[in-house]
Amino acid sequence: MRMYKVIVVEDDKIIRRGICQAIPWEENGFMIAGEASDGEIALELIEREQPQVVISDINMPFLNGLDMVKQLKDKTPDTRFIFLTGYEDFKYAQQAIQLKAYDYLLKPVDASALLQKAKDAVTEWEQGVDKQKKIDNSLPILQQKFFRKVENGQDQLDIEKELANLGVQLEGAFYSLILINYTYVSEAHSFTFKEKLMQMASLFFYEEKCEVLSAADNEYAILLSFDEGDVQKKQFAQVLFDELSSNESVTMTMGRTYLNLFEIGHSYVEARMAMDMRHIMGTGKLFSIEDTVPKGKKSDGIFQELESKLASQIKQGVPGKVLETLDLIIEWVVENKNVSLADLKVFTLKYMTMLFFEIEKWNKEELKSFNSTEAFKEVMEIDTLAEMMDIIKRLIQQWSELIYQKEENDYKSHVDLAIQYIKENYADSNLTLQKVAKLIHVSTPYLSNLFKLEKGFNFGDYLLELRMKKAMELLRQENLKNYEVAEKVGYSNPQYFSICFKKYTSYTPAEYKKKFK
Repeated sequence: MRMYKVIVVEDDKIIRRGICQAIPWEENGFMIAGEASDGEIALELIEREQPQVVISDINMPFLNGLDMVKQLKDKTPDTRFIFLTGYEDFKYAQQAIQLKAYDYLLKPVDASALLQKAKDAVTEWEQGVDKQKKIDNSLPILQQKFFRKVENGQDQLDIEKELANLGVQLEGAFYSLILINYTYVSEAHSFTFKEKLMQMASLFFYEEKCEVLSAADNEYAILLSFDEGDVQKKQFAQVLFDELSSNESVTMTMGRTYLNLFEIGHSYVEARMAMDMRHIMGTGKLFSIEDTVPKGKKSDGIFQELESKLASQIKQGVPGKVLETLDLIIEWVVENKNVSLADLKVFTLKYMTMLFFEIEKWNKEELKSFNSTEAFKEVMEIDTLAEMMDIIKRLIQQWSELIYQKEENDYKSHVDLAIQYIKENYADSNLTLQKVAKLIHVSTPYLSNLFKLEKGFNFGDYLLELRMKKAMELLRQENLKNYEVAEKVGYSNPQYFSICFKKYTSYTPAEYKKKFK
């Protein structure tokens, strides 16, 4: 029989004791998980225990019941609150209704009535949990939601954490993404198509090197991690396209390859941008974001010469010369008026990406890193040459400031500062490479490369080893439950902690405790 948790919050000690002891809670499937004399004391208790039902007086000292619920709204969204109030405080009951409290009772409280309210509350709670399970089982919807977040360029989006929540963990030297658009027929057809993708992917990659996610109703994204660079990716993409196109109407696009998992979002946006140009490139084809760059015509020789000069100057690291050449290109485009809007967007994306790469190489101190995803989105929404060239000029200006105004950083001190912070905050479940980089005023890619260069290991490996060693120590020395150990070493999800622990030690936490305590 399942036992539901109840917490009682009441400043009157006699009433509180009566509620806890006079009602046959256990006989009716409940357990008193805690009690508190005011809302302020109850906050931590309720957040920790996550009870199904909270029985609380409305009018209490320090923090009343209504303010308590307001503070717990986002921390315990599923908890049902039953308020107790006297006739003189009946006005508060109206506010309780506005806060969507489950119900309220007037004092003095009838024990049987309160017990029945608690039973009704857990019935509603069960219905809510069942509904949430159905939502959680709709994995394709969650996957599509993730890609929309990436495409919309949400600030501070933790790509690695989002993927982990979707059950995706990739490890490799390189990361990239392939986007596949196909003719949607039915749900059964969609399932068969995904199975085919997974089967083909398994011929080229180990299971942990490849993930197939739903990107839209008629699109799948293949996330890849590999060791041989673009050659391996392009070979796989070509074989996959040849196989699929023999029986399906498919269009496939490829994003660029990156060195970090959190950068796979850039690869998706690039693949998406290329896919959105299929009305120009043609459907039923395989191409990459680079292929969408216009090759130019014989009459466009001057434009091609200027573009080649621009690319060369960016690689040489001369922002002043880059700006001069860009002005010449703008002048040529305005004068000739024969470059399409789509071509201008591709031009902007290409050189925006090149400049962003240069900025990331120099972005070692407090200057804020450029948000490439937001810029990609901005390019797609604008429709004038002046606005697009303004984006590139802003990047050139930022790049120039980084080169000429920032002093060289002390490489070793940054890694040491990062390690010191990690050792002190490994229990923070929101600890990420991005967060550490921001706190010590360096870019995320820069800090990631420093870890590998200076210490011979990456951030993720270091944090995992630190957390696992601490977890092993806690399991050996203290009588803690699995979820308590998980919380103490930075995991908000006990199941995910168990997966990581077994992968690291070859034991589940329970097995380890039994064997080594």
